[in-house]
Amino acid sequence: MSEPPLTPTLPTTHPLILELSSLRAQLSQYQHASHQTGIQLQSARLELALTKENEQGLLKRIEALQKEVDVLRANPAPPPIPPTSTALTELSLAHRRLSSKLDFAESQLAENSLQLAHAQQEIQRLIKEMEGDRAVINELRRVEDEREEEIEWERSERRKVEEQKKLVDLALQEYRELVHKLDPAAVPPAIPTTSTSAFFTPSLVNPKTEDESGPTACSNALPPTASQTSPSETISNLLIGQRGVHQLFNDFSTTLTAKDRQIGSLQTHLESLEFSLSSLKDQLAAETLKRVDAEEEKNKAERDDKSAAMVVERYMTFTQKTHATVHMHLDNLRTRSNATITSLRGELATYKTRLVDERERSSKLRDALDELSEGMSRESAGRRREVALRLKMIAQEEKRARKIESWLDHVRRMREGVDGVVLEADILNSLVDEGIEAVGEEGTEDVTPDKQRSWRGIVLSLRKKKKESLDDKGGERDPTEESLARTLLAEELVTTLVHDLQAETEKRLELERQRVEWLAKEAVEGVKVEDEGDGQIMFDLEDHTTPDIRPSEISEEKVEEVAAELEEDSPAEQQAPQPSHFVSELHTLFEPLTVRYTPLQKTLHDLSISLASLRASMSTSTPLAPVIRHSSKKSTFLPLARLPTPGSPLSKEMPTSATLSTLLDGLHEVIEDARVDVEIALADTERVHKGFEALLNVIPGQGKDGEQNQVMEEVHEYVAAKSDGEEWKRLNKKIGDTEGDLAGLKRVLHEIEGMEVAQVDKEGEDDGNSNKKKDKDKEDKNIWHGIHLKTISLQPRQPSPLPTPLVSSFDDLTIQFPFSPNGSSTPDGAEPRRRTASMLSSVGNMSRSFSAGVMGAPRRVSGLASGLYRAPDKDRDERLKEGLLKGTDKIEEDDVE
Repeated sequence: MSEPPLTPTLPTTHPLILELSSLRAQLSQYQHASHQTGIQLQSARLELALTKENEQGLLKRIEALQKEVDVLRANPAPPPIPPTSTALTELSLAHRRLSSKLDFAESQLAENSLQLAHAQQEIQRLIKEMEGDRAVINELRRVEDEREEEIEWERSERRKVEEQKKLVDLALQEYRELVHKLDPAAVPPAIPTTSTSAFFTPSLVNPKTEDESGPTACSNALPPTASQTSPSETISNLLIGQRGVHQLFNDFSTTLTAKDRQIGSLQTHLESLEFSLSSLKDQLAAETLKRVDAEEEKNKAERDDKSAAMVVERYMTFTQKTHATVHMHLDNLRTRSNATITSLRGELATYKTRLVDERERSSKLRDALDELSEGMSRESAGRRREVALRLKMIAQEEKRARKIESWLDHVRRMREGVDGVVLEADILNSLVDEGIEAVGEEGTEDVTPDKQRSWRGIVLSLRKKKKESLDDKGGERDPTEESLARTLLAEELVTTLVHDLQAETEKRLELERQRVEWLAKEAVEGVKVEDEGDGQIMFDLEDHTTPDIRPSEISEEKVEEVAAELEEDSPAEQQAPQPSHFVSELHTLFEPLTVRYTPLQKTLHDLSISLASLRASMSTSTPLAPVIRHSSKKSTFLPLARLPTPGSPLSKEMPTSATLSTLLDGLHEVIEDARVDVEIALADTERVHKGFEALLNVIPGQGKDGEQNQVMEEVHEYVAAKSDGEEWKRLNKKIGDTEGDLAGLKRVLHEIEGMEVAQVDKEGEDDGNSNKKKDKDKEDKNIWHGIHLKTISLQPRQPSPLPTPLVSSFDDLTIQFPFSPNGSSTPDGAEPRRRTASMLSSVGNMSRSFSAGVMGAPRRVSGLASGLYRAPDKDRDERLKEGLLKGTDKIEEDDVE
């Protein structure tokens, strides 16, 4: 059976604690009032100094303007032209005459231009008609030429047929004579009336039928001496006739070829003539246009010359009369301009002096800003360590809860077993020991040896006193316990004071930043600050009193009394405007930015649980692997930096289990770093959300919609920048790479387990040690083949100024700071998407971020991550004492060692 917990000696309802709490609340109120008075005094002094400077500048300017006025009075402005002069009348009449003449000339020119345009159009129409007629004539000529060619061809064909007919008749005559000579009694055949060539040349049929002489007549008309010719003469005649026909064909083809060549040359000549004609026409048109333009320019120049001569002649008299007056007026104006230039030079010298002063002031502000940014960077690094510590404590609480749940399940199974409710004493003692170990194991793991030695005497005495008090002294007070309670109360008081100091520093920085912005706006734009105290009182009440009353945990009656006193002191607060629709719109805009971090938190939580189970399985399977569970970041970083690379000779000598254990430790640090980044990003988003909401509530509702709209525009710009920002993409990529690395390490661990089983089976067969070493080297080579880790590495690293093994330890600093020493807001030199009002506002954002991390900004986490400060609690004190009592066994073991 477990021992009952000790009750604290001084409960939270003790009059002393209540009095201290009330005194602390009153002190915080007095600090608020003194701080506000000091800020108002500083603002009044600054306004007074600026007013004095402005007054001195105005006095100097008034003196310079007075001198300028005196000079202007001594040199009056030139008087206007007297209306009695006749020059203006004469000039107006001449101007009217010239205007009428110019109008008449312009009208005549317009009419001539119109007539010329009509004539050109008529010419173009006639040219087009002539081109059409020319095309028709060319077509008729082509048809006529084709007709003549056809007739010429028919004539040649007719000649050819006639020559052939003559040859045939001559052959027939000779044949007849031969036959008659051979056989005079033979009867000649009938001569056909139609020639065979008529089928080929039907146009020659009619002339032959109309010819009365015919072939018979020709044959009868032959001289009687023809019948007496010999066959050799007949053949020679045929040859002569054939030669004549061939000669006729050759002549005809030669003539036809010559005609074709002549036609081609004539066509080429015609085309060249047409091209030259068209070019001459274009040149003539251009020359005509130039001639018309030249004539117009000449006429215009003549008219301008005449008009200018007349105008100059008329104006000569006028200029001679007004020359003396103009010189007099120029002298007066020169004197006045010199006076104005002198005053402007004085103002320029004043502005140069102010510019030099402002440059010196800006250099001082820049130096102060550099110092403040360096401090903020250190504070941001401390904030990261703080958030990591909170997450570690949350993980310990979750692990303890899982162990308690497993112990309760074990107890429930034991009670529901065969033995039933009745269990033996040894089993009950073992169950109780397991429960005590599950409850108090994590509470003493983080206790350093120095604290164990410093608490050893107190814990041992408490343990002895606890046993004695249970036996004999159950109701008496123990001075040791009272001393321990006073120590715990002092620790809580110190924590509360540190919290109050940080809150006051944060508020002072915020108020100073707002005051500087208001004064700068008044100095630049010339707008006076409204002398209304409502906004300041509202801001102090909402932003100052609430966080101071909350950590002290005073009773509800005390809070109501303080609130009533504040309402009596500031009646203007009762008329505070209600939240408008802008607040609801603000919640709607910021909700996606806040909700999107929930899956990342769940993923990182699952990764941490998987890594813990993997390390536990590795510690059980490979007991020789060095698992570093409760070491600082520096101690974890050193083995990672000192390990050789996988390709080096030293890595072959190093066991795979040790390498895997080191990689798992590095991956654990990467996961914790990612959880810190997610928590910081979520806290920053909620902090900005609360800031915008407070700003909307502070701005009065009457006549200030423009300011609220401006604030909402800034909200939209911030949400748009954060929705697609590099921070969100970097977190997603980092978590994805971490999942991939964890999966790769799981695969390596499973391969190691499988190879160990195979190696055990193989060792029974192999006798030599050399084969084992070769197999082991091959095993390591095969295991790490194809494994590409993105978030962790075994490469040696450069020494870091902070003891952290994280891959990107200062990534969030480059995102939180909107400026850098190089002048760029991002490492790549890209322009920042989030617009800030000024550099001091960015410093205010960093200070608020640090203070929000220290004071405990509202986050969607449970346990110790909700804030660093925790009020005194009975259960917590009892758990702390029990943890100290349970840790004495471990302390005694350390003493033995």
